Amino acid sequence: MSKVRDLSGQRFGRLLVLNRAENTESGQARWVCQCDCGNVKTIRGTHLTTGKIISCGCYNKAVCTKHGMSGTPEYRTYYNMIKRCEYKNDVSYAEYGGRGIRVCPRWRSSFLNFLADMGKRPTDRHSIDRIDVNGNYEPSNCRWAVVETQEHNKRVRKDSPVGVRGVVQSPNGNFIAQIYADGKSHRIGTYSSLEIATQERHFAENKYWGRG
Repeated sequence: MSKVRDLSGQRFGRLLVLNRAENTESGQARWVCQCDCGNVKTIRGTHLTTGKIISCGCYNKAVCTKHGMSGTPEYRTYYNMIKRCEYKNDVSYAEYGGRGIRVCPRWRSSFLNFLADMGKRPTDRHSIDRIDVNGNYEPSNCRWAVVETQEHNKRVRKDSPVGVRGVVQSPNGNFIAQIYADGKSHRIGTYSSLEIATQERHFAENKYWGRG
């Protein structure tokens, strides 16, 4: 049996872990937590580390009472933004919180502040986009944008094999150039050299995005 990680003293959302509690009937670790509102509750460890539970229940009640928007696209955006910046078990944490990306205090403290600054999502094709991809989630650095706009702004991953956005190398050594535009991915072509593939990618950017 693997050793259970000690969560005592750690904070998850509004919850401060006080001490270990009895396991569930199936053997899963549980912890006694105190919420910022004062309530004490016993919570399964995996629910804490994955961000599934961040309060004794008062947070969700407060959200629904204040604005009734907990099921809206804007609130889902807000919730997922916090998760990928703060919860290490989130699948996107390495690209956000793991790189030091944070949610500004004004937004972290209130969904209503986030909504006031960002406004409602214009269409279902829009999602939140950081203008500086290495900057934090804050009013001066965020906007609603469609996928094509975000593609322009996407950083080259540190682990990119070739270091050129939109170009990948196939197993046979050739280079494949592609671009996302008009709501779908376009394959530009396959080339024998990285230089040619990069050049063709730039031509495609000018064609689809209107820039060189």
